[in-house]
Amino acid sequence: MRKRKRTGEKTRRATVETEPLDAPEQLPLLGSSTERGTNLPDAFRRLYFHLYTNSKASRAERIFDDLSLILLLKLAIETNGGRQVLARYQKGGVKANDVLLPFLRKCYPDLVDKEQAFAIGDEALKVALAFLDRLSLTAAPAHVLGEAFQALLSPRLRGDKGQFFTPRSLVRAMVEVVAPAPAESVLDPACGTGGFLFESRVYQASDGEPSGAVVGVDKDHDLFRISSALLQLATRGRATVFNFNSLDGQHWETVKKKARVDLFDVVLTNPPFGARIGIRDSRVLAEFALGHQWIHDEEKDEWIQSRALLPAQDPQILFLELCVRKLKPNGRLGIVLPEGLFGNKGDAYIWQWLKSQGRVLALLDCPRTTFQPGTDTKTNVLFFRRYAENENVAVKYPVKVAVALHCGHDRRGRNELSSGLPYPDDFPDIGASFHGKQAAAAKRWRNVEVKVGGYIVPRYYSEGKPVTAQEEELTRGAETATLGQLLSRGVIAIKKGHEIGADAYGTGDVPFVRTSDISNFEISCDPTKSVADDVYKEYAAQQKLQPGDVVVAVDGRYRIGATAMLTERNVRCVAQSHLRIISALRPETIDPYELLFALNLPSVKLRIRDLVFVQSTLGTLGRRLLELRIPILHGPGPWRERVDKFKRVLEERDLLLRDLRVIDQTSYEL
Repeated sequence: MRKRKRTGEKTRRATVETEPLDAPEQLPLLGSSTERGTNLPDAFRRLYFHLYTNSKASRAERIFDDLSLILLLKLAIETNGGRQVLARYQKGGVKANDVLLPFLRKCYPDLVDKEQAFAIGDEALKVALAFLDRLSLTAAPAHVLGEAFQALLSPRLRGDKGQFFTPRSLVRAMVEVVAPAPAESVLDPACGTGGFLFESRVYQASDGEPSGAVVGVDKDHDLFRISSALLQLATRGRATVFNFNSLDGQHWETVKKKARVDLFDVVLTNPPFGARIGIRDSRVLAEFALGHQWIHDEEKDEWIQSRALLPAQDPQILFLELCVRKLKPNGRLGIVLPEGLFGNKGDAYIWQWLKSQGRVLALLDCPRTTFQPGTDTKTNVLFFRRYAENENVAVKYPVKVAVALHCGHDRRGRNELSSGLPYPDDFPDIGASFHGKQAAAAKRWRNVEVKVGGYIVPRYYSEGKPVTAQEEELTRGAETATLGQLLSRGVIAIKKGHEIGADAYGTGDVPFVRTSDISNFEISCDPTKSVADDVYKEYAAQQKLQPGDVVVAVDGRYRIGATAMLTERNVRCVAQSHLRIISALRPETIDPYELLFALNLPSVKLRIRDLVFVQSTLGTLGRRLLELRIPILHGPGPWRERVDKFKRVLEERDLLLRDLRVIDQTSYEL
């Protein structure tokens, strides 16, 4: 472990040496919006690595603590006339903790306590301040500053705390949906760098002079310090940020006294989430209905809260209850939550509790890449309104649902395509169309009936129709049916694969077909996972694989929906449990090639995506596979030529692969 850490340190230091910090003139002054967006993240990263290389602090978290002080000092110099203090320090003969910290405490008495001190040496600090001297933080919009800080806070620093910062386009879309009026109060109980609060203020200002309270809370002291400074700039001192654990109810009286507000018109947040950081404090759990155990009454089909506390509860669930409780009657909530909360039937008690408090206004399905590369956890957004006083809660209502396929960056965080064009982003259009005219909104938002206790994953309610004009023309006139309907009519049969256990790997030459082995409609097996003949015989009688069977991946991470066809060449195999084997029993209705072709139409593949629910990072299609609707592309029709060509290509490829297998029969193990 030590060797690995030292290797990583050498790598980072080598990077810093190639980009020395003592050349601030290479960074142009912040002028255009383009420069503001590109210089600050780069400058902050270079500054962090400079401190890492040259400071006396040993831990990344401690270095960031110093970095937050340095940037706060830079803001203080720009806004509070600290040039003389800085010049005195740069001249030499005095220490930062004796000169700069008193100045900081005077400017920000609530952000810098008496015990605070710089851990880095004065030499490294002077270089850092000289580097920042050519940059104007007050000239940059607050959201650019916030994004620069977020770029600096890598998952290595914050992922273990469940903190993953929300992309600005999603923040803005959420603000547009809840639409805070100028006089309304706004809360974020896990505010990070203050993105939701800043965007809310911008939105309020577009409709008049903002006057409502803006309150943020974050338990992380560094983030509290940064968000306080940023929001003071953005809101002209009207925002108040507090540094405490939002889930601990004893602190909220301070908010009521200082910010003069107890309940809020709007709550917007992306709370920390993850089972690894579950809340175990019984005193905290006791404050929440969702901190208790709930028992399902099978006869009444309802959940009942018990008096017993849970041993632990995920923080996002307690934050959800906190946010609802902090809403005024008729107040609105927008909250980012892991998708597991929307698709896990064991969490139905949460939705029953929500139904008792108010109405689900809308559901927004986020791409899996939204929080990558920070985390692979799939998320969605819940928009909720608390019941108004004396509201008739029995009235049925539709829920608006939207699905975003793109979020402005890929899974590596790159926001440009290889062509140089911006990466597509659906969030701006989704946010802007929520309150728009029905014709425009219908392109993004659909009114659906969502049953509490049923599926609440937003994309499940997508229509599943042809996504291109070419496909619509290709399938014109074709009958459609779900796989469940075809199964009940005896047109197809569906079987499940098996798990054989890792001990069987590499014991023979019979392929064990897994989801990763399916690509381009064929099976390409890893020989190290092949099994012995006796293992094959054990499962062959159950799976009964035949040439023409279609295998479909239904579980995993990224390969769900991948398909392939078994042939005489590869039918001798064992299929993994993550696969379903579909057999075409009545070729006069649909043959295997027509089935395989239909399963790979763009609209069908998109619908498969809609039917996959993600629990943390693993997705599953499960029995929802039977709900998948496909066109029956049999007999004459506009599809005939394409389907016949598809069949011909696959058959010819299989013959070629069989010939290659005869040629290449010898292999040697390394």
